[in-house]
Amino acid sequence: NIFQGRPYDLFDAALSHTVSNYPLGIQPFKDMIEGMRLDLLKTRYNNFDELYLYCYYVAGTVGLMSVPVMGIASESKASNETVYSAALALGIANQLTNIIRDVGEDGRRGRIYLPQDELASAGISEDEIFRGLVSNKWKIFMKNQIKRARMYFDEAEKGVAELEKASRWPVWASLLLYRQILDVIEENDYNNFTKKAYVGKAKKFASLPLAYGRAIMGTSKFF
Repeated sequence: NIFQGRPYDLFDAALSHTVSNYPLGIQPFKDMIEGMRLDLLKTRYNNFDELYLYCYYVAGTVGLMSVPVMGIASESKASNETVYSAALALGIANQLTNIIRDVGEDGRRGRIYLPQDELASAGISEDEIFRGLVSNKWKIFMKNQIKRARMYFDEAEKGVAELEKASRWPVWASLLLYRQILDVIEENDYNNFTKKAYVGKAKKFASLPLAYGRAIMGTSKFF
């Protein structure tokens, strides 16, 4: 109804106005709802393919929704596919970071979002996760999970410079701040069971000029 210009309430009206003014498709919205449904039904993910699909549903869709509103710079020589792929990668990176950060909290709710086959290969049992055991094998496992998340952040960087100038700063800020959560997990010696990884206010404010510099220069190579 929203996409057909028939809002039900004021919240619907705001979104209806947005979809009538920007080239938004309905599919990412449907996919996000599917991701919400998954959390009602699923508490384990057999492999990274399954987990990637979940990350797409609940976070990658945000990137696909945002690009049409943020806009691609008129001077950009990148293809639309490149920009959208980078936006999708940022959503995936953010959600993987959420999963890594929230292992302890999710475990206390009986949920494990880490790939089951990779846990098995690392010799890590569900009981160890529920007990919050920070073993050497857990640290090695976490290093690999963090490495993968950073790979998606690197992929996301390729598209930020292609956005409209006014949109680059908030996207760079989001990217840099979220990536720092991974640094904090490392500083906590991979104890993401009982130590909540968060970026302090001082670090957040310090990141804003860096994000602004990258936005102005239009490149990730500024610093």
